[in-house]
Amino acid sequence: MKKPISLLLCIALAASLMTSCGKSDDDGNIFIPIRTGNGINYETVHATKGTLKQEVSLEGSFTEPYRVDLMFTHIGGTIESLNVHQDQEVEEGEVIATLKPDSLEEDITVQEIKLNSARSTYETLQAQHASADDIEFAKIALDLEQMEYDNLVELRDYLVLKAPFSGRITSVGNYRAGSTIDKNRTLCTISDSSRRMLTVSDFNGQLSNISFGTRVKIKQGTLLEAEGKVVDTVTQELRWGGFFGGDDGPTTVTSYVIQPDDDDLEFLDIGGIEVIFTTLRRDDAVIIPFEAVFEATDDLTNQTASFVNVLMNGIKVQTQVEVGAVTDQGLAEIVNGLDGSETLILR
Repeated sequence: MKKPISLLLCIALAASLMTSCGKSDDDGNIFIPIRTGNGINYETVHATKGTLKQEVSLEGSFTEPYRVDLMFTHIGGTIESLNVHQDQEVEEGEVIATLKPDSLEEDITVQEIKLNSARSTYETLQAQHASADDIEFAKIALDLEQMEYDNLVELRDYLVLKAPFSGRITSVGNYRAGSTIDKNRTLCTISDSSRRMLTVSDFNGQLSNISFGTRVKIKQGTLLEAEGKVVDTVTQELRWGGFFGGDDGPTTVTSYVIQPDDDDLEFLDIGGIEVIFTTLRRDDAVIIPFEAVFEATDDLTNQTASFVNVLMNGIKVQTQVEVGAVTDQGLAEIVNGLDGSETLILR
């Protein structure tokens, strides 16, 4: 009789355990909880909406940005005198260089002979009462010879090259007395000392979209902060020496002339001047880190497109986006696909 009692006790105990592990509702149904695994931990970032801006900071300095290449514009020849050297200060009207007049004077002498011959022919025809047509043709020939003679005589004034304004000789070509120089070939370059301006030179092409009137911020350490604008751009060609003294060819450099809003602004004698340009600005833009964007193939179009992973209720949802401007700081403008309230998965 002991065995049946033990079996009944075991059955009762098992039923009791099952009842205690479950939970009954009003209908008497029993729910057994399911054990879930740990959730995936994503590295996330929030999209934002605001102003996307990129700034470029370059060093400014007070220089003489306005320069003029000096050359013999009407005639070439042999240099008779060269009176300047690099970094020399010159006054307006000062003689920079002269050409030897020998070749020009020979041309003038030859032309003078032609002119006298044409004049003699014209006067002879008049004295002989030649036909009106012959006299008219002789007069035209005389006028042409006279014009050529006058032009040659006028070139005497262009044998002398003078400074167009007071300034500083910033460079001199590889010329000396006795060298031959062609017309319109740069002999030297002069800067206008009377126009000393705050200038920023862009050697790396960072400011390709900056133009007249662009606003800038000006800083000098922590003691001076001001604003100004671009009032002029000056483009010049520079040559850099290559390996073994060679020439790497001309490089175009654009300098931006800056005018502070405050004409009485006084800069410090020490410390560099920082000029900050806004090269990109997008207002009311959806902004995300560019590292959240990846390329994938669109299943519908079978074309490669840009996507981000959006976290929605704990679920990763791949979403196609259209990317606009991207800054050097790694921020991207999303033109289409997001509204700025999303949480994005980075990893």
